[in-house]
Amino acid sequence: MNHPSAFRLRWIPLGPFHRYPAVHPDGGSLSNDRRAEGPRFARFRGGLRVGADYFARVGAVASDGASGSPPRGLVDRMSDLANPDIDVARVHPAIVVFFEDTARLELHIRSHWRFPISLVWRLVRPLMQWIGQFVLPLREATIATRILALDPARDGRGDARAVIREYAGSGAVMQVVAYATWESGGARFMSATFPLPGGHVAGILRLDRIAEDSDGRLAVALTSASRKGDGAGIWYVLGSLALRAPLGERLSLWAAGTDCAPADMDVSVLEGTTILGRHEQRAFGVRFVTHEYWFRPVRRG
Repeated sequence: MNHPSAFRLRWIPLGPFHRYPAVHPDGGSLSNDRRAEGPRFARFRGGLRVGADYFARVGAVASDGASGSPPRGLVDRMSDLANPDIDVARVHPAIVVFFEDTARLELHIRSHWRFPISLVWRLVRPLMQWIGQFVLPLREATIATRILALDPARDGRGDARAVIREYAGSGAVMQVVAYATWESGGARFMSATFPLPGGHVAGILRLDRIAEDSDGRLAVALTSASRKGDGAGIWYVLGSLALRAPLGERLSLWAAGTDCAPADMDVSVLEGTTILGRHEQRAFGVRFVTHEYWFRPVRRG
């Protein structure tokens, strides 16, 4: 059984493009066929400080022209996140922009921390600011996004890109992530890597449908909840060791103005909103924070 509070330690080869009999998070084995090629996790290990320039400092940013057209989104195309339980061609076009053209969007966040974690976060947040990672808002913020191509030889995954999220105005870092995809058993997953001192946190996230509007276009969620032991989950990776963490997340996305969007999220919070999001984060199965997201195209000048 996949219990959210269980820690599991696994040895997983992390060399670039290594074919391996991937270890199932519940102890089983995923078949080593052509659909399970490539590493699940990246090779990054943070130092005492991460920061917005982390990927440049470790020499992981691809040289100009080396990776072809620079990436614009978390993935190049929605089919990169396809699985048998969702028709990605039906995802609402506004939501597709979040995945394929992420850098084009401005993000406004409202964070709702549950007591007593709200007090703990006030104490911990200055440390995360110094480290330069996971500097989540106390209450409300506007975030800008930059995307850089990564060298596959340094990351270890063939389609990796760096996503740097910074507070608008100050330029202070919010989070630094390397995104790629991973495939297993005919399903594709988002593989998100957050460098931290000594290693990194890895989120293996599956795309699920959560609703459809009156025109049949889908709202979706990225989730770390494992389904029939499919490999989704949150891991702490230290060298060749992977420790399954008692953490979970779910990011739900709706096109603004559709009849399936949540009525309790006011689109007037951010003029020109095109996407609404609700991001729940949990520890040991208990939700400790919910972030509400409003996205709109970046306004120049």
